[in-house]
Amino acid sequence: MRATLEQLTAVVSELAGRGAAGARPAGLNAWRTQDWHAVLRDIPLDERAYADRFQVSRQREIEELWRWWSEPADARSLEPRTVGFLGFYLLTLVAMHCSDRMRFHGDAPWDVAVAGATAEDLSKALVADPDVQRSIAALHDPDASRGSAASAETRAEWAALDITSLEFYRHGTTSIILTGRVAAPSRGQTATFALKCLIHPYLTIPAIVGATRGYLAEHGRLDAEVSSPAVPVWASHDSWILMDLVRGRTLGEHLAYRAAGRPAPPAREILRPVDTAALRELGGALLTALADLERDGRRHDDLTPSNIIVEVEELGRLRLRFVDLGVNHLHTRSITGQVQGDGAYVAPEVRRDGVGHPRADLYSLGALLITIAGIPHSADGTVPDQFYVASVGLARLLEDLTDADPRRRLLVVPVDPAAARFEQIGRVFGDEVAILEQDGRERPRGRLQGLRDLSPGAGTVARQRRMLQVRSGQARDATGVAHLLQARRLRRWAWLCAVLLWCGTALVVTWWSRDFGLSWQAKWFEVADEVFDRSGSGLGFLDDIRADDYPIPDPLGNLPVRLVTLTFALVSARLYLNVFADLSTTWATPPGGTPRVRAVVAEVGLRSLAVLPAVYVVLPTLVQRDWWPLFTLIGIVTVAGVVQACLWFARDANARARAVGLSSVPRGEIATLERLAAWQPTVAVYLIPIVVIGTLLSLGLLQDVLVYACFVSLINVGIFYLKSAGTDAPYIRAGLSRAVLAAERLEHLGRTRV
Repeated sequence: MRATLEQLTAVVSELAGRGAAGARPAGLNAWRTQDWHAVLRDIPLDERAYADRFQVSRQREIEELWRWWSEPADARSLEPRTVGFLGFYLLTLVAMHCSDRMRFHGDAPWDVAVAGATAEDLSKALVADPDVQRSIAALHDPDASRGSAASAETRAEWAALDITSLEFYRHGTTSIILTGRVAAPSRGQTATFALKCLIHPYLTIPAIVGATRGYLAEHGRLDAEVSSPAVPVWASHDSWILMDLVRGRTLGEHLAYRAAGRPAPPAREILRPVDTAALRELGGALLTALADLERDGRRHDDLTPSNIIVEVEELGRLRLRFVDLGVNHLHTRSITGQVQGDGAYVAPEVRRDGVGHPRADLYSLGALLITIAGIPHSADGTVPDQFYVASVGLARLLEDLTDADPRRRLLVVPVDPAAARFEQIGRVFGDEVAILEQDGRERPRGRLQGLRDLSPGAGTVARQRRMLQVRSGQARDATGVAHLLQARRLRRWAWLCAVLLWCGTALVVTWWSRDFGLSWQAKWFEVADEVFDRSGSGLGFLDDIRADDYPIPDPLGNLPVRLVTLTFALVSARLYLNVFADLSTTWATPPGGTPRVRAVVAEVGLRSLAVLPAVYVVLPTLVQRDWWPLFTLIGIVTVAGVVQACLWFARDANARARAVGLSSVPRGEIATLERLAAWQPTVAVYLIPIVVIGTLLSLGLLQDVLVYACFVSLINVGIFYLKSAGTDAPYIRAGLSRAVLAAERLEHLGRTRV
């Protein structure tokens, strides 16, 4: 009678004590290797299909079979050979469970648990059993296979393996990876091997079987140098690939180990720091390996964390090695939407078409760099917001690598298509990491740094100076020169803003001290008196322009203007330096048309915030103290106008990017940009009392001027200083930076017309 999976599951039910009609455990002793092979291939790939067919969940089947397996050997009624095949059946079920958890739930293979233990521990125990080892040998022997005929070299490699040395190594998405020893390797570079065995049900998929069988011919490259990042392959057949064993964690394991040592992420996800050290070490090693692979005339097409081995060389240097080159046909079964696990690293065109693509590794590289940086992937596949906060240059590179359309990858980054791509990308990446290392915002945050972050400038000018020094050494081509000029221009504006507003603040404090009769003995006052040939009390020129009804000293009468101008100066400094100082909307925009107009209007508005607030502070302080409501109103209207100009530009850039299908811009509402839009109702609510108070004060209908000045000052500090220019700052920088890069990609797209 033909062996069936139904007979096998019935026997398992009987062994587990559940009982099953017609179950005869002893009948399994008569099964041949080919019977076991056919039954194992028949296991449903889908967990629900398994439960529907056999009325028992796959997980329960594992638990009950493991409980039976754990009994003393002399208590089993079956022959050792049959016990070995049952052990391999259990190993197959565990591997399928692990694969599903990795693919559909994003679990790490070392975290998958079943039957009260980890999947790895169960698998190690099973593979260590001599009967299971013999079943593995019988099921994968190329001479006994009913598939394609094996070459003499393949049979020789298989015959040389010491099956008794087999050990479990790790689970893959479609395979079980074992290790062992061989007495005298004929092709490999080590005396130990890695044996990748396909999980048996996947042998029903011709594309997977064909890729496995032809792996040696397609990716083996036995003549490759030792320096090649691809792990040398010894042989391959329908259900297995034999290769060198490279000791080391997978990249996924390495990153998980690294993440365990990091402090807990901040309460606000957008402030999660980019792991600059990991980018420098692992990102650089990844690009070096890809450059070597490209130089060898090969590509990967399935570049995922589980297919990269982190090898530690002398002096602690890391080297990345590649395994499982070629399309993973399991990922090609993915449907549209968020992709879990390793599938998120596979290029969309590979998942869609099921074949390799010359630009697929670019996409995988970008996705891997995001993971290496310690930032979770976004659900829609766009570059996460944290990169736009940390480094616009790095965000630009990641956008250029991970565009869903392969034709639009490397659209902006200056790469010569006639030269080696990954070597050039490596230089650009190194430059951006060097810039990020000088930023300072990604360094560990202590209490002192937290207090410094509350300062108006938060170190912006100094940070831009450090970054400019690095940019100066990176200007190798036209793009590098343009970035350098851009950095210089933005630093000049930041410096001008800082100088003007700090001078304005110093002026307010000085005038406040005069109200209290304090003598500053400032030399610049004496110089002013000499210049304007003035003697006696007061300050030359500065007191001459003061209105007659603006007495000094007058501590109580001048208190409203001092409070309002001081808080407005601090808010203005923080607003520009902490939010807008690193942004420019005219970078790489078209030379004409409405988009250019929008960009210029927004740029003029942004730069006006570096200059005009100082005017709004100085005039009420020097000329007329009763002007503070008017200039507060003008200041708020200025901010509202700039906000509207930025939204006008950003929303248009995002809409145009969506219209042409740029995948770097999320569909629907962009939460970071909406933080800026949320300022509009806040400003409107603020304007109403300012207009009313100013009007009533000018008509002499209000007497409690100090109360209203305190109200305005509290709003300046509580809403604008702490929230708008403080907690909202990273969101707004991210939202506007994404729009700026969208406009840049559109401009380059217009040139290439891809």
